[in-house]
Amino acid sequence: MSSNQEAQSDELLALASIYDAEEFRRAESSLKGEIHLCLELSPDFKLQIRGERRVEFDVSFLSLVLSFEFPLDYPSSSAPTFTLSSRWLSRVQKLDEIWEENKGSVVLFTWIQFLKEETLQFLKIQTPLEITVSGQQMPSESTENQSDDRGEPLELDPRAVQDADTQTDFLTSLLDFNEAQKQKVFDASIFCCGICFCENLGSSFTLFKECQHVYCKACIREYFEIQIRDGTVQHLSCPETDCTSMASPAQVKALVSQEVFARYDRLLLQWRLNLMADVVYCPRMSCCAPVLMEPDKTMGICPSCRFVFCTLCYQTYHGFSLCKDLQKEKELNEIQRTHKKIDEEWVKKNSKPCPSCGANIQKDEGCNKMMCISCQELFCWMCLTPIKRENFRAHFTGPNSRCFL
Repeated sequence: MSSNQEAQSDELLALASIYDAEEFRRAESSLKGEIHLCLELSPDFKLQIRGERRVEFDVSFLSLVLSFEFPLDYPSSSAPTFTLSSRWLSRVQKLDEIWEENKGSVVLFTWIQFLKEETLQFLKIQTPLEITVSGQQMPSESTENQSDDRGEPLELDPRAVQDADTQTDFLTSLLDFNEAQKQKVFDASIFCCGICFCENLGSSFTLFKECQHVYCKACIREYFEIQIRDGTVQHLSCPETDCTSMASPAQVKALVSQEVFARYDRLLLQWRLNLMADVVYCPRMSCCAPVLMEPDKTMGICPSCRFVFCTLCYQTYHGFSLCKDLQKEKELNEIQRTHKKIDEEWVKKNSKPCPSCGANIQKDEGCNKMMCISCQELFCWMCLTPIKRENFRAHFTGPNSRCFL
């Protein structure tokens, strides 16, 4: 084995020991491979995309792929042939300068360190980094005056492969990589659960993205399951006091069992449908699927069992004919109005309105500290005054209070 071949083999073995399988990928059949790099950006770094419209995103990481192949006379005479694949980089001449400085020695690790740690500084790239859909950088405050160490303008290098085709692909690639790297950093960090106060790796925690509060999956799973069993699926919020950040359906699905999530999904859909005035339910007892009513029409078609019915009498649809027994319908309407009036009187007598959202609340037992099932507001049953969660006893024990707990 020649000294070049031995140096090449040693360098590949060294890279394989330094980087994991996701970062270093070696081709089995030849002396070439790929290094997948992750550039960590400064806090509040922004990326501006100029295409059909200009959009701006906060990013923490950028991806860069160094593809290389060793010539037979590397490292004694020639540098590795390479391409840099990215959605944002267009200038790579600095790698040639590093090779000239280290000619005769293996250079891949030095290239990798430069790309990871000094690329943005060398190119004088600052936030916001502005690029077009095609990946070519547009003039901006951070890029328009870039030059090399001799003051000469930097030119585009054909070895910098910019592989963005459309704005959708471009954004998807950048944002997916950024989110994947943020999750990787989160999984490897140590957090303390705000419920059980146990410390562990982030891989056993879940994050509420809106508020950035973190809790261990075991505690949040139990918290979600209790809420779902109680039917309050529309208020799966962060457990932090006074925090209004809501859990996403994907977050719930990742934590609870399939059976519990199916109940959550069904109750959430039913709650949303109940808010819609143009939704009725199939009158067949074996179905009861929601049916969307068409404006100014009395025919409903169940999307599940295909039953066609009248939305007035809930019987088989009878076209333009009046409902089968109009008198009975009138009597039924009268009975319904009577029942509605009785119901309203009963509600007025036996319940009180939530001071926040106005929902009727019934109290059958327990203390006078009440929580609205609709908006989760805490209030006093006796005077209907909203009370604070963290110090609710002050309302009942104050020197001027006429209410008791």
